[in-house]
Amino acid sequence: MRVTVERVDSFNLRNLLGHDCTEAHYAQHLDCLNSSSVIWLGRADGIEACAIGLIPIHILSDRAYLWMIHTRLCEQHPLLLIRWSRKVINEALSLYPHLVGLCRCDNDSGRRWLEWLGARFDGSMANGCFKFRIG
Repeated sequence: MRVTVERVDSFNLRNLLGHDCTEAHYAQHLDCLNSSSVIWLGRADGIEACAIGLIPIHILSDRAYLWMIHTRLCEQHPLLLIRWSRKVINEALSLYPHLVGLCRCDNDSGRRWLEWLGARFDGSMANGCFKFRIG
């Protein structure tokens, strides 16, 4: 499987979320997409597989909120996702030395992925999610 990653300004969000997602779910993700200063799109054999973006905390901040959307394709090929995401995180840290975010408490695979990328969880929670930071 050939994996590619590129910085993009936009992408078809429905391709990653699925065409059956609720309008509220779609709107939340669209807000993240539109607020992002940078977005990376990963493809596997030309098929959109995941996206990672950064939302600056404020205009002059050295911190950014990290978000990710992935498809089942990433779950089926986790080693490819890990290799791809490590490259993205290295570039992200060169833009914003401190990344922060939330990981749902029931998302064990997401938490392991974030820990592999260097995330530290301080034990605090917000809205049923663990807070993390990288960098």
